[in-house]
Amino acid sequence: MVGAWLLLAGFSSLWLGVAWDGQWHVDVGPDTFFTAPHLMFYFGTSLIGLTSLAVVLKSQRDMGPALRVFGLRTPLPFLVGGLGAAGHLLYGATDLWWHTVYGFDILEDTPSHLSLSIAMQVQAIAVIMAFAALRTTTSGRWGLAAAGALNVAAASILLDGTLLGIDLTVLAGGAIAAWTLSAIAGTTRTARWVLAVGLVFIAVQAATYFFPLLATELYADGIGQPIRDYALGLPVVALAMPAVFPIVAAIVAAAIELLRRRDLAPITAMTVVGAGVGLMAALYMSFLEPDAGPLLNIPAITAMGALGGRFGWQCAALMRRLGSREAVVV
Repeated sequence: MVGAWLLLAGFSSLWLGVAWDGQWHVDVGPDTFFTAPHLMFYFGTSLIGLTSLAVVLKSQRDMGPALRVFGLRTPLPFLVGGLGAAGHLLYGATDLWWHTVYGFDILEDTPSHLSLSIAMQVQAIAVIMAFAALRTTTSGRWGLAAAGALNVAAASILLDGTLLGIDLTVLAGGAIAAWTLSAIAGTTRTARWVLAVGLVFIAVQAATYFFPLLATELYADGIGQPIRDYALGLPVVALAMPAVFPIVAAIVAAAIELLRRRDLAPITAMTVVGAGVGLMAALYMSFLEPDAGPLLNIPAITAMGALGGRFGWQCAALMRRLGSREAVVV
């Protein structure tokens, strides 16, 4: 159980460090590899990596069938977490090289930043898997809800820009939100924990709203860096998060209960629910950005949501095979 909670602690540090780093770049600017926001998110990913390594080493003393990688017994959540953490550290070094050669980024979607975002999403999924193994306990289910909320939060900054007129941020965010809610419903077999994901998301967004602003101001003052004259003092990462998600989670929870009573096949029900999540994401985007091309975005994002919901249920069937051995005490 401790292993799963250490993964959650590591990802929380990683997420808040990333939010702080984004705020620092907007409000202050100059940084180095050893700037405090960087140290915070690298601490988080290092904690995930070291925890994963410790669990793998401890697992060698266990008996019985297990997944083996290079001859080592490897609990699946910690294999995924370790790979995500290793990728994050590797791409962090790549990002340092990129900045050394090319200077400041003009866009968010540079190769190094995109790789870092994907590695962060992999780590978020590892945390979900670790708590899926603890789904039989109340604390484990709350950990699963927290992991789901953080996964949706991370998805809000996974991609940037447009492709063929389709908003990639909303496309990825809608699909991952649908996947997350479907996976939580399938893992716990109840709609109440879908609602819990939305409630925990409120806390995650609040922390993402207040922490980066306060930390940026205190740290800049501590090292003698001035805040930019044109800094608006707005939490850039928190504002990128979908504030409507708790409402979406509540609607999904109600829809799951309704579809269950109609005795619809679960895989079909979660495909429909996922399509609904994608549609709500697309409509929310169209409300905020009326010129975003709804004729392209609404069908594309709805379709990706349907795929996310269907895939989430299929992943839940696999995650329900994870037992408490996959969340080893370290």
